[in-house]
Amino acid sequence: MPAIIIIGLQWGDEGKGKIVDFISENADLAVRYQGGANAGHTVVLNGKTYRFHHLPVAALRGKHVCLASGMVIDPVKLLEELGLLNKEGIRPKLTIDGKAHIVLDVHKMLDEAEESSGKGVGTTRRGIGPAYTYKAARVGIRFSDLAEIESVKPRLKKAVDMTRALLSDVYNMDVELNVEHVSQFLYDVASKLGKYVGDVSLLVNETLDRGGVVILEGAQGTLLDIDHGTYPFVTSSNTTAGAACNSVGIGPKRVDEVIGVTKAYTTRVGKGPFPTEMEEPIASMVREKGKEYGTTTGRPRRVGWFDAVAVKYSIMLNGATSVAVTKVDCLSGIDPVKVCLAYEFNGQELENFPSSLHVLEKCKPVYVELEGWRDLSEKEKIEALKGNFDVLPKQLRNYIEFLEELLARPIKYVSIGAERHETIVR
Repeated sequence: MPAIIIIGLQWGDEGKGKIVDFISENADLAVRYQGGANAGHTVVLNGKTYRFHHLPVAALRGKHVCLASGMVIDPVKLLEELGLLNKEGIRPKLTIDGKAHIVLDVHKMLDEAEESSGKGVGTTRRGIGPAYTYKAARVGIRFSDLAEIESVKPRLKKAVDMTRALLSDVYNMDVELNVEHVSQFLYDVASKLGKYVGDVSLLVNETLDRGGVVILEGAQGTLLDIDHGTYPFVTSSNTTAGAACNSVGIGPKRVDEVIGVTKAYTTRVGKGPFPTEMEEPIASMVREKGKEYGTTTGRPRRVGWFDAVAVKYSIMLNGATSVAVTKVDCLSGIDPVKVCLAYEFNGQELENFPSSLHVLEKCKPVYVELEGWRDLSEKEKIEALKGNFDVLPKQLRNYIEFLEELLARPIKYVSIGAERHETIVR
């Protein structure tokens, strides 16, 4: 069996965690392929909420989970996550790729300094951007280095010196930074996480060779991709399906399915252009119904109408073969419901997502209005979850069918609630 990639088609927070959890029942491996503790995937199971920042959500199903080389991993947060799962009686089998980079305190200090200066883009302050910066500058520390910490001290000294200079010259901060202190931190990490270090690329390829099912789980969303997103208001990694192959270490022909996940509306966190942002009081209504607060930071998310221009762009970039639409229940009671079909810019209508941030900032949405739908009854939910899509309100069905035609991809999954089982397979 080939690999399946789960990708976000918006600015993240699309509900990827729930979809991955739902489809991972028959998986042999689940791999998170980029990002770090800045991501937050949420799964609700039997009324209990589980929040993941590093681990693939398939850990809840007892699957073998992996953290790939494209990640930057915060050992402190990962240990906290493992500890919380252990308290629930869940002890996942875990493999961390030796090529994955370690988030250090120096990275968090730089992230905090940038955001506190007022010049940041609204990060989670988890040190993700600086960790990727140090990786590109070739002064990063990888999990494979934990086996020979003494040998990487010269590189570690470069990282510490670089941090000290940046904090002093850019942020006018004088801080005590000690290489030995950071080294001791790494020895502690080695003692607690060293047993999990392995070769994820080899593991994934061998699993695929013997016919196993591998799910590759992304973090954030396509529009936050460092290359293809709304730069500079983006994350620090590549969030697209193509990045999954590179990060995990498999060829693109090993991927058979790319499932793009999108909300029935749109959200984004932090700064940056957002053409379809809703006005009050509808924004607050949807935010409360959808519990649109960051899993990692708790920040309220900005809320907007469905942006078909942006989602079609993401479908193109990722080669999405099907789509999952989440949180359709959170639009119930709103009439009309709007969908953005194009942008208006300087008197011209744009049907394609602009590459220029300056253009996007000035774009105004061109909407079509559709009739809204009422809240679903429990009977309708039960019947729909059995596969009887036609029992849902006509207006809701029309909305899904309209999006399906607009996106030119089958909408395979429709989420009508927070719980795992509240997912319709069409």
